[in-house]
Amino acid sequence: MTILEQARQIARQSLEQGRAQGVLGLREAEGGVSPHLFEDPSDIDSLVVEPKWLLAKLATGILKGLPADYRLAVLCRGCDERAIVELIKRNQIDGEKIHVIGLACTKEQARACLCTRPYPSEVAVGDVVEGVDPFQDERARTFLEGDQRERMIRWATELRRCVKCYGCRNSCPICVCVPCKLEDDLWVGRGEIPADLISFHLIRAFHLCDTCVACGACQDACPENIPLMLLQISMRASLVEKYGYEAGTDRERRSPLLSDLTKEPSPGCEVPGWMDSLGDSA
Repeated sequence: MTILEQARQIARQSLEQGRAQGVLGLREAEGGVSPHLFEDPSDIDSLVVEPKWLLAKLATGILKGLPADYRLAVLCRGCDERAIVELIKRNQIDGEKIHVIGLACTKEQARACLCTRPYPSEVAVGDVVEGVDPFQDERARTFLEGDQRERMIRWATELRRCVKCYGCRNSCPICVCVPCKLEDDLWVGRGEIPADLISFHLIRAFHLCDTCVACGACQDACPENIPLMLLQISMRASLVEKYGYEAGTDRERRSPLLSDLTKEPSPGCEVPGWMDSLGDSA
């Protein structure tokens, strides 16, 4: 059975057996592919699994407009599932109303996205493949290695091409804050192109430093092909190395950046005794 046949069979069964009232996936129609909410099992024959298309943000909007007892199944790649987990943790999605149909990415897709975990927690469609170490990729090393001054020069050159279209913000499944700091006159001046390096791109990068799920939606949406995901890679790697924390992989664990130092002490730093007593009394 092919990957496409697997996906269609599982999606159809989800509807027929009542596990979900709708399946969010991709539909091929009129010579193109676009997201579609399948509610009739007879329509599943038009479901496709390519190209990569992130559905977490769309699922959030769909669920907000449906009855409270509606259950939605979503055909998810690993990064999409991680985004859903982060949205659940931020009370954007009710975890009881969503069911993930896990789709594993291919080796080629993992390499293209520099993905360290190209599969969801439970794979229903496809086969698990090994992830990619982005620090071994030649282009990534260009932006991640060297001293601070060298890296800043490289990034400044790239970010000067920004046309401030907000595609990176709009496509990111985790960018859900209202109001958005990137629309605040205090931080980001209107009508300025390219956007100021510090007040636009670095605010966005640091705001997502502990929630980025490495989906690559930001750079996929960028009309100037700026490698925006590489802004997040070092921060994601640091959280894994120092805290064993990876965004979107655990529904229960909060980001260590949201914890006080008695619960998530900075690696290599001894927590003062007075902080221990403070934690006990909290």
